[in-house]
Amino acid sequence: MSQVTLKHGVLSFTDVMVSGLANIGPAMSLFFGAAFLAETVGKSIPFEVILAGIAILTLGNTMAQFSKSIPSAGSFVTFISRTFGAGLGTASAFVIVVGYIIAISGVIAVLGGWVSAILSRDLGVHVPWLVVMILGSAGITWLLLRGVKVSSFWAIVFFFFEAGVLLLLAGAILIKGGAEGISGMPFNPSGASMEALATAFPLVVFMFVGWENSGALAEETANPRRNVPRAIFSTIFIVAALFIVSSYAAVLGFGTGHIDLMAKDEAPFDTLGRQYLGPLRVLVDLAGLTSIVATIVAAGNSQTRILFHAGREQLLPAVFGRVHGKNQTPHVAIYTYMGVATGLALLLGLEFDANTCYGYLTTLGTIPLILMYALSNLALPWYYLKVHREQFGFIRHLVIPVIGLIILVWPFWQLVQPNQEWPLNLFPWITGGIVVAGIFWTRYRLKKHPQIAEKAGSILADSHDS
Repeated sequence: MSQVTLKHGVLSFTDVMVSGLANIGPAMSLFFGAAFLAETVGKSIPFEVILAGIAILTLGNTMAQFSKSIPSAGSFVTFISRTFGAGLGTASAFVIVVGYIIAISGVIAVLGGWVSAILSRDLGVHVPWLVVMILGSAGITWLLLRGVKVSSFWAIVFFFFEAGVLLLLAGAILIKGGAEGISGMPFNPSGASMEALATAFPLVVFMFVGWENSGALAEETANPRRNVPRAIFSTIFIVAALFIVSSYAAVLGFGTGHIDLMAKDEAPFDTLGRQYLGPLRVLVDLAGLTSIVATIVAAGNSQTRILFHAGREQLLPAVFGRVHGKNQTPHVAIYTYMGVATGLALLLGLEFDANTCYGYLTTLGTIPLILMYALSNLALPWYYLKVHREQFGFIRHLVIPVIGLIILVWPFWQLVQPNQEWPLNLFPWITGGIVVAGIFWTRYRLKKHPQIAEKAGSILADSHDS
């Protein structure tokens, strides 16, 4: 029986790298996170971004080292399966797919809210955000079904637009000297307390989510053992630089002495656009839109590959492992991923506004992802000692993943600590329920299909070449 595969080698290094940048959605992350960061760490936002960038590099090292040895559309699922076996691999497939769907449902919700707000404010056209969301989700689903090359192209175009607008705005602020002149104060850690830096850290780490996009596109990437690791590190460095420049300019735009105005502003980058770009401020609104769309497209491409791969190896129902005959896209995985995410956003949207849905769903979805990041960091030294002991490097295969594991403790604790407000206090229990469901699913799956134990983690991105 022939192996079901995706279209090999259609993505270049640049394609897969910029797709990762698009998945992160820097404009969206800054637009929705800036006010909270200003409220917590004040003028030290760029310093906080640097700390988070270093933390993300430790996680990027884990995926890069695994991808050099076992590049796979299964990404974390393959890494865990190869290291700890089919049982943990099956449970991790369940947990990570659910986490990704919950997180992207928040972004789908804010797509509807953002476009609805723009139409109402700028054109006087009032369309309920849920209607806009459903139409937007349907359009993105169609684009994903056309093929990874086509959809990645548009994600890349949208990313370059948002990055260009962010740099244009930053340049305008810096050229005009901001509100109070150029200052190095935003890079001074003394501008915020340790407690404040710790409180904001989970959000800044979340702003980088999407850096792992390249790993799941390995099967469709030319020379994945070389290009995927390069794309991972390049993505992290580039987006960190963009975050640092944009956040630094934003702080100067409001003024280091008036950062409280940024904290109180519901749309601080829109305010900066009006003040420093004049009639071109509409570009800020469009950058928010292209950022949201690019995030959903890029995430849809990479995360549906994980669902597809888990179905192909029968860790999840085999139906998810089907490929469309014409476009060679994992069409069942795409329909399921986008359909369930949109339905979840619609369900919460009947009770909350779009921005609230975004906050709740992305926060909830992040918790399972942190668990998978942590498990992968544990797996890296174990895998290399077990399989490639002769290649084991003390720093890159042990020290760095252990540092990454330690770094993850704080954002995880911030998300699951007791005595939080409703509904945040329910999120640890929901996550626990997802994990327990994954365990029960694993027991059922391995009992019904014992051959999974041999197959889990066996299909690599370039296995067709051997």
